[in-house]
Amino acid sequence: MSTAIPQAVQQVLDEYIALVQASIPELLTALYLHGSLALGAFNPGLSDIDLISVVSRPCSASDIERLRVVHETLNQRYPHAHLSGGYLQAYDLGKPEAGILPHPHIQDGVLHASGYHDINPVTWWVLKHHGITLLGPPAQLLDIQVDWDELIASMHLNMNSYWASFTSNPGRMAWLTSDYGIQWTVLGVLRQFYTFRERSITSKTAAGQYALEHTPRQWHRLIHEAINIRTGLQPSLYRFRIMRALDAYRFLVFIISACRSDPGQGGS
Repeated sequence: MSTAIPQAVQQVLDEYIALVQASIPELLTALYLHGSLALGAFNPGLSDIDLISVVSRPCSASDIERLRVVHETLNQRYPHAHLSGGYLQAYDLGKPEAGILPHPHIQDGVLHASGYHDINPVTWWVLKHHGITLLGPPAQLLDIQVDWDELIASMHLNMNSYWASFTSNPGRMAWLTSDYGIQWTVLGVLRQFYTFRERSITSKTAAGQYALEHTPRQWHRLIHEAINIRTGLQPSLYRFRIMRALDAYRFLVFIISACRSDPGQGGS
């Protein structure tokens, strides 16, 4: 067992492997963890168990139905342990989404028969440099090459579309009134802020800590609030949620604008 994996998570993963191998022998040839577990920043109740399941063949309709039963079983036994990731073949690893056929994937513990989830340069970079190997060849020996310029371009597109929508889409803006929405948005954009400045990738919590040293003091209460939610510390640093949401809105506008105007530095 890897020391980077909490015992409760390891139990879920052991059962996942056993169920797949019992239901569909020889399908699973390798299994890797990326995301927060690989970065040493897993938070129970907030973090998904991000994995890449490497399969020996394209999944048939029968395979998919059996995998659906596996995931339904895991959801019943471990309702708060959400697996997320795709069932890929070995030659898919490291490719862009456009170069991979639609495939079964899990999102928040639910199996989808065909599509994509987390196929992007960040996933491949974390897998190559920090991935945890549960089955198969070591992740660090996989033939994965990540073009850093492409990763940065992809991240800027994400910043100016998905994250920018939290400053314009009413439904997503309303999410800023929730604890989950605060930690998700504030620390999410700060992960990209960190990457633009440092040309590396870090966890949400570490990005927040970094930002406390590299953003104006006026934003520090909000950043501390997001870190506290992420790590389970109470009480809130704000008396009113609406004031916190307004701070978050203004902060998102500031960070997105700073990263757009100075993509190599992201503001200071």
